Amino acid sequence: MSDAPVLRTSGNARMSKMVRFGNLLFLAGQTSSGQAQARSIEEQCLEAFSRIDALLKQANSDKRNLLSVTIYLKDMSDFDRMNAVWQQWVDPDHLPARCTVQTTLGLPELLVELSVTAAVQN
Repeated sequence: MSDAPVLRTSGNARMSKMVRFGNLLFLAGQTSSGQAQARSIEEQCLEAFSRIDALLKQANSDKRNLLSVTIYLKDMSDFDRMNAVWQQWVDPDHLPARCTVQTTLGLPELLVELSVTAAVQN
């Protein structure tokens, strides 16, 4: 086991926004704000991806270092529309392992949530 400390960013009473252990970075619960301005799956994906970009930047990483992404969709009928936004965002030369599942999300207005594991390059 590594002697590296576990570093956690602030979040809320239930979770940290980001956890780093060694060169591994874990982002969970990445969504859009769920507000009226982000109603479509495309808008919610863009907002969630922007949040992921900001957290990766904060940790001195970026989407080229994505290792694994789990995408949770409220409705699998949004799969193709989500994928169209994903393909514009993800680096095609550095594709992570990925799976997509349909599930009930924490707030009824949310259409997508992402769990991300990334590397941090020193």
